[in-house]
Amino acid sequence: MVAFVLAVALTLPGCLRLGRPGVTIVLWDGPRWPDETGNRYHWVQSKIEEFEASHPFVEVVLVPVEWEDLRGMLDEAKNAGQLPDVAPFDISAGGVTLEEVREGLLEPVESFISAPDDLSPQARAAYTVDGTLWGFPATMTGHVLLLNLDLFAERGVEPPPGGRWTWEEFLSACRALTFDRDGDGETDVWGFATYVLPGYYEVWPFLYAAGARPLSEDLQAYTFDSEAAVAALERLADLIFEEEAAHPSTGTASVGTIFDLFADAERQEVAIEPWSAWAIDYLMTQDGVIKNFGVAAYPFPPGASSAGPSGEAATQPVTVGATAGFVVFRQEDPHRRGVAMELADYLTSTSSQYELARGYHAFPARRSALDLDPFAGEPAYERAAEIVFHAESLPPHPRWPEIERLIQRQIQMALLGIKKASEALQDAGEAVAPLLEDSEP
Repeated sequence: MVAFVLAVALTLPGCLRLGRPGVTIVLWDGPRWPDETGNRYHWVQSKIEEFEASHPFVEVVLVPVEWEDLRGMLDEAKNAGQLPDVAPFDISAGGVTLEEVREGLLEPVESFISAPDDLSPQARAAYTVDGTLWGFPATMTGHVLLLNLDLFAERGVEPPPGGRWTWEEFLSACRALTFDRDGDGETDVWGFATYVLPGYYEVWPFLYAAGARPLSEDLQAYTFDSEAAVAALERLADLIFEEEAAHPSTGTASVGTIFDLFADAERQEVAIEPWSAWAIDYLMTQDGVIKNFGVAAYPFPPGASSAGPSGEAATQPVTVGATAGFVVFRQEDPHRRGVAMELADYLTSTSSQYELARGYHAFPARRSALDLDPFAGEPAYERAAEIVFHAESLPPHPRWPEIERLIQRQIQMALLGIKKASEALQDAGEAVAPLLEDSEP
């Protein structure tokens, strides 16, 4: 299938319209939300029609790609020496690797992107390598805290105003939301729970919010053994073992169990859980799950204030996530380069991001798109969009999956009570050191 799609795309002739030479641009894109016929490519097809209407000597050829096939198709196209012109690759998550950017696989876009200051600073940073912007950010995702508002009401606990709170406020809520419902002397409901699993980062924003980062900016040194990181992990461990305000399953790899403790309408045993924003869609659309839920940011660290003198946020909440967008692959012809850049810019414009937010519940990477209020009447999405707008991407180290796995193992040991936080994060650093020494980011 991949070979067939490539063959079709690579044998298409350049277009001729009204007897004048034109340009054919090959665009890859994945499925999004379906229209009434079930077509999941209708959005990009409509954008192509609009673009071609304003560019009468341009033909855009769409190559539909399943998201899971995207990286494999890129490898095949690279090996064949026949890359597409525009495609939706996520630089921040390794869709296009750091080495490939530095090898010249992509075109720099700084002089072609519209209103770069309109972008989320974190989205822009995710697509910046060596000080150069290499793509057009479109949408963002990240982790938020989900709140069971029925449990909050049952215990007389007020949700955090504006979805922002300090660690002290978060801890107070977790304590109050941990209780014996049936009077048998055993805890039935807990304030908090989460899991730890390689590739999933629900715990990490607690450390990020404290100012800790896993690697140095130059990707050469491990830094999750800092005082801030240790203190943040200690607070989580204390929530489990000292406060006993977190479910005993916290720290395990039981993703389904942890989610059901919060989401299952019959169980409702946990009041607060961190999840990637996909969980909002799940709760909104599936049967048998809680419907009265809210969204909050991760807490600011102890001593920090979540509000300024006017009651507005003094600083932005921190979370971890990723940025998706389009990239332009290297072009030899300046005219083709310009057309490809215009197409990528159009696909990630304010109006395009607004459409993706309305139809696909994709969180915009442009402030102007958020200002259009795409989630009006949907408070959970509105609040999540503001939090995710500041989601930081993970380090683009070429060996990140291996590095992250080693760190996660030690974080899990701390949350299971096997090691102290300081020991776990120090041991993670010792395990990661050889990977940092053996690779050149």
